[in-house]
Formats: sequence, structure tokens, C-alpha cells
Amino acid sequence: MDYNLAMITPPVSKQAWILITDGTNVFDSEVRSGAMQLAKEIGISRIRLVNEVVLENDYLGSRLFREGPVGIISHVRLASLQKAIRRHRIPAVLLGEESVAEWRKVIGGAVTVCSVDNRSIGQMAADYLFEQHRYVSYAFADIGESANTTWWCTPRFESFRDTLEEHGYHGEVSRFSVLVNSPDINEREASEFIRALPKPAAIFCCNDRAARDVINFCAAARVHVPEDVAILGVDNETEVCEASPTEISSIKVEHVRLGRTALRMLLHQLEGEPARDRVILCPPVRVIERASTRRTAASDRFVARAVDFIAAARISQLNAKAVIAASGASRSYLTKRFRAETGRSILEAIHLRMMKDVKRELLETEKSVAQIAGEMGFTSSSGLCSVFRRLNGISMSEFRNAQRLNRAIT
Repeated sequence: MDYNLAMITPPVSKQAWILITDGTNVFDSEVRSGAMQLAKEIGISRIRLVNEVVLENDYLGSRLFREGPVGIISHVRLASLQKAIRRHRIPAVLLGEESVAEWRKVIGGAVTVCSVDNRSIGQMAADYLFEQHRYVSYAFADIGESANTTWWCTPRFESFRDTLEEHGYHGEVSRFSVLVNSPDINEREASEFIRALPKPAAIFCCNDRAARDVINFCAAARVHVPEDVAILGVDNETEVCEASPTEISSIKVEHVRLGRTALRMLLHQLEGEPARDRVILCPPVRVIERASTRRTAASDRFVARAVDFIAAARISQLNAKAVIAASGASRSYLTKRFRAETGRSILEAIHLRMMKDVKRELLETEKSVAQIAGEMGFTSSSGLCSVFRRLNGISMSEFRNAQRLNRAIT
């Protein structure tokens, strides 16, 4: 558990109304999910999801405030709402750093903020891409500059650029937008920009939706992904990443955990603790690697044979011993060269290949996890479940349910 139940007095907490703003992006939805998970675990049922305008116009001063304590988890971008929160002395936790300075000025005191560590995201992107040692140019794709995007896009770009420089890359890191001008002009300009990048190139995108656009622009420019251009997104929004023409590699961030932390901080205030002036940053977890950055092995013929065998072999025939035999190299040589050429071990490559078959079985059949595990050569379903979560960031049941729901909606 990431909270201390002994620090939360049940009578006060269970009488409190928790108001959470209901943004539609993946950050807001996952933060909201984390807060609501924790609320359910500790028995808080008085939760309302509202947008900022409704919160200010209809909720502040309403009957909710006569029924018990009220706390707010929100971006609070509206200055008038900030003033109203101060006037009514409502405990609040701010999401995101875009308005921290203004918030402190309005509140005139301590502010508790829960946000994503954007600089760490940029650093992880640079570390991951530079480690491949194959790119001659790098670029960053954002979604245009506005008050609601600059505060998180710019730190990601600056940290990405600075970390590459620390690694020894001294070329320019270009920055371009995928959400400017008209759709036709934007596609033409972005495609020309991508076509002009020295190849092979790596493009770090501010989020997965920008990455999806960049993949489309690469197709328009007749640039191959990932051979000519590798593309990395952020958020691991699986519906976007896996529905892309080329599945998108993405940096996973624990937004759900951030939501739990935000509610925990708010409950402390509702219990009478003074607000603490602090910014709690949620770091990225890891890169979920998919086809858009997957490294190939063309320079070593033994590794190339191993890669081809892994891609073509039946699952029942796929194991490290068979891969080594198909390559024609010794175990020690192939083990060393395979990692150097592809960036992963032979077993990791086998697991990635297996995941394609596992996903197909999950989506196209009603087989149980245990049945699929047995067919894939795992001695237990827990072993397959562990590998699937490590490589995909979600459980097998979550993947099956999410994909079926997405198909039903579309």
C-alpha cells in the first residue's frame, strides 16, 4: 500500500466530498482512476467528477458544503476558481505545474502539487535512444505551443536535448509541431521535415498521439519506420500505440500512482494538517518497446539468421537452443553479438515474438490464460503473465478487455 491508514481518521474522511476535475487526456483519466481506487479501498464514496467551470459556478457554496468537508483535486487553471477556493478555504491538491506560481500568489501560502517529472521523461528518452548507437540525428515533435502544453512539452524537449549532449551528441536537436496550420499544410511541412533529417534518425514525441501523427507523416514521406526513423512516444496509451500502422514504443508513466498520492495528500489536509508547500513529481517507469524503435540485426550474418529464425519459427520450436543452432554460431559468440546488435538478449527476443501470438490468441479466441501459457511452452500461467506485464505494461486480462471494448466502440 502507498498510504498509511492510521493517518486517516475514518469519520472525517468518510464524510468528506472529494471533487475531481474530469479532463479527457490519459494523464487526467489515469490520475482520476488512481484517486478513485484509493477512495474505494478506504471507504470514501462521496466523489464527484466535474469540470472547472461547473465546479466554480454550480458547486462552490452549494449544499455539498453543508454536508461535510470538501476537498478538490484539479488543475485549477481558472484564476477565478483559484480565488474562490481561497475564499471558501477549501483544501486542494493541484495537478500539474503549469499554474503553480499564479496559484501561490492567489492562495498566499503553501501549495501542494502532484505532477509528472517531465525532465526525467526527456532524460529517459535520450538514454534509451542514444544507447542504440545507430542514429545520426535526433528531433523532438510537440503538439504546438499553448499555455496548456508548453509547461510540460518544453521540459521534455530541453532535458532530451541536454541529456543527448551529455552523452556526447553535439548536433542540433530539431523541434517541430504536428498540430499547426491546416491538416494539409501540416502534413506537407512535417513530411518534408522528416524527409530532410539525416538518416537513420530518432524522433522523440511529446506523447503517443503526436507519435501516431509522426508515423503517418513518415508514410507520406515514404520514410520507413524504424529502419530510417525510430519513433518514441510517452504515456503508453495502449489503444493508440497498438492501433498504429507501426506499433509505437512509449515511455510508461505511473499516472495511477500519482492519483493515489494526490488523494492521500488531500486527505491529510481534510484531517486538519496544514497544507505543505511541496511539488511531488512522478517519474517515468520504463520504455515499453514496440516496432517503432525495434532494432534490427543486419551487420552480423549469424545474428541475422537468428533474428530470421525467431520471426519465422513455430512457437513450439522456439527456444534459445534452436535459435543458436539456426544461426550457425557458438552459444558464447551469438549471446554476445545478439545483444550488441539488437539491444536485447536471445530470450527477450523470443518473448517479444511470443507476445504477438499471445495477443492474437487473447483477441481472437476464448482460450484461458492457462491454455495459452501451455501452448507457448510456459510451465505455469504465472510465468507468462509476468512476462506479458513486463513487456506490455498491463495484464493479459486488462489487454483483452481493453481491446474488446475498443473494438465494440469503433
